[in-house]
Amino acid sequence: MLLLNIFPVRDIMLYALATGALAMIALAAWPWARKQNRFVIAGAATAAGFIAWNLTLNKTNGTGFNVDAPVIQLSWADTGSGVVSFVFVAIALTVYAPRERAQNVVGAAAIAAAVAVVVDIFVL
Repeated sequence: MLLLNIFPVRDIMLYALATGALAMIALAAWPWARKQNRFVIAGAATAAGFIAWNLTLNKTNGTGFNVDAPVIQLSWADTGSGVVSFVFVAIALTVYAPRERAQNVVGAAAIAAAVAVVVDIFVL
């Protein structure tokens, strides 16, 4: 069985960098995220999550994930980018600053996840 890439790997990497940069910009508006450069950690983790999810879809030939739901126009592929980015950011910030309040870590991860979903909707 021939497996085809859903997205070119070059595009995944390029859009992951853009997603990470946009997450950093969004988080830099929040004073908490600017302390100790947390927005940089979150941006890198967002990009890593975006890459991990989309390369997984490529490797498994997950074409069925890239179909939009009829009402909300959001696919599992788009949602997965957000979910995996959320997890990566939450883990990275927890490891980087283990004594931070959970609401701050989860808030930052949610912002990064929203950026990842929006980017995935419009570019991949």
